[in-house]
Amino acid sequence: MNSAKVRLFLLAVAGIVLLSTNFASAQIVALGYSAVRGVVAESEMWPAVLEGLLRARGSQTRVVNAGVYAETTDSTLARIPSAVSPGTKIVILADNEFNDRRLNFSAAQSAANLAAIKSQLRARGIKIIDAMGIYLSVRGQPGMKASDGIHLNVEGNKKVATILAGMVR
Repeated sequence: MNSAKVRLFLLAVAGIVLLSTNFASAQIVALGYSAVRGVVAESEMWPAVLEGLLRARGSQTRVVNAGVYAETTDSTLARIPSAVSPGTKIVILADNEFNDRRLNFSAAQSAANLAAIKSQLRARGIKIIDAMGIYLSVRGQPGMKASDGIHLNVEGNKKVATILAGMVR
């Protein structure tokens, strides 16, 4: 009888842990190519910095970095089911035709892929924050580019995260 109570207690604790994990998995996914993955350390990329800023405000929301360096829009579209898990509330999309052009995709194909990405996310009830304009705006400011001249440095990533933190509710 005592053993049954212990098992019941452990089962109840496991249930509470699983439920709390589900609430914590209500998350934000940063989706795109190297505008999301970047060239600085993972902990200094804007998705990680954004999570830190949100946690400093008392939020337990996780921000998942689902960026893939050098990815094209068709590849991003194809991996939405695996990159954007159930329970995701917001996708911060930082993607455009930059890598597509290097591989001679037509502008129309890139635009169609981006529209399909947004359509799939909306069909799942996911809010989309289009961060590409923010990324490009910050990148255009003095002192924000990494040494490659394309990606953001640490300060640029901090600035993007700060702007996005004001948009995430």
